[in-house]
Amino acid sequence: MNREKILRLTDNIIIVFLTVQIFSVGFSIALSSISFGIWAGLWILQLIFYRDLGLSPEMRNELKILTLFIFAFIVFDVLSRVFAVLPENPLLSLKRYLLFLILYACIAKIKTGKELYGMLKAVLLATSVISLIEIILFAVALPSYIGKMSLGEIRLDAFAHSITTGEIKMLVFLSLFPLVFVKGENILPKKYLIPALALILISLYITQSRNVFVAVFVCLIITGIVINRKFLFVFLVSAAVLFAVLPTQLRQRITSIADPSHPSNNTRLIMWNVGWKMFLDRPLLGVGDNEFRDVYKTYKEIEFDGEGSHLHSNYIMVLATHGILGMAAYLGFFIVLFLKHLKFYRAKPPGRDKLLVFGCLLAVISFHVSGIFEWNFGDWEILTLLVFFASLPFVISNLNAVDARGNGRLH
Repeated sequence: MNREKILRLTDNIIIVFLTVQIFSVGFSIALSSISFGIWAGLWILQLIFYRDLGLSPEMRNELKILTLFIFAFIVFDVLSRVFAVLPENPLLSLKRYLLFLILYACIAKIKTGKELYGMLKAVLLATSVISLIEIILFAVALPSYIGKMSLGEIRLDAFAHSITTGEIKMLVFLSLFPLVFVKGENILPKKYLIPALALILISLYITQSRNVFVAVFVCLIITGIVINRKFLFVFLVSAAVLFAVLPTQLRQRITSIADPSHPSNNTRLIMWNVGWKMFLDRPLLGVGDNEFRDVYKTYKEIEFDGEGSHLHSNYIMVLATHGILGMAAYLGFFIVLFLKHLKFYRAKPPGRDKLLVFGCLLAVISFHVSGIFEWNFGDWEILTLLVFFASLPFVISNLNAVDARGNGRLH
């Protein structure tokens, strides 16, 4: 078997296991992790034997500054851990940065539109089926909870923590939702696309994750303003009507988002205050992200459930644990990523690919809005999906560049 055939075969295997890693993250961390290990190991073997990363010079140039910020953040993370308040086990959590390999693998290995849209269909199908199972399990269990606790506190957590589940559904839903506005060829006929997205949205809602509610609301407003003003009107009216007819306890769950006296909100405010003190004590590199709960206890006694495990905000957590240097690298990466996505969006003519790029923009925006209230950057499942969807605008741009050169790869 010659070099081309071996590379094509191994590339196909990499794409299969990469797809499994992405769609299984919401229901099996074990399967997702094993799949990650298989395709990443195979890719490393490719690089050892063939010394070909698979990125065009143009795409390497597009990724240059992003890669620099990723590298800088990892360096500052290592330094913050080595010089931490409690420097024990300094490299224990660094394995999560291996997930950034997804960005480069998607761009290097997805070589046709058929492969790209096949991956998206698999992710959509798996997420919608899991959502249906979760909805059924929730409906079966609901009667046993009613009367024992408020409706606003009954949350979906069948396969993962309710916040993690909500954010997984948020990223998948928002990245693919703009495709309902496609006129013409789509990744799926709308008679299948819309019900699949509806199942995901329903399961998202019953996680009752308020940070996700805020992020989805903001992103749907952006969708209406940018893509379809008629949708904006229908969405706002529908949201108002739905809010009016919801049971009181469910309305209170939503209105509690803006209530600083709500126990969960009050706990966050207390933790953010502690995080700010940590930053002021160590402004350059922070206190480090190892043995964080023990460090937290040197500032404040643990009083609440879940207090001190992290600071429930990407921005406060990065600032406290990585200092101003880590925060600069963190913000630098996402600012450059946003500008690249915006560039790809503006360059695309109207149609499926332009709306898919817009959906990926929404996914990243939702991550940041949700991340105001939650440490989702530290969540393996969320980071997996975030990096995947962040890579797709680069993939689409790369496929279009190949197609423009006449190689016939975009289908």
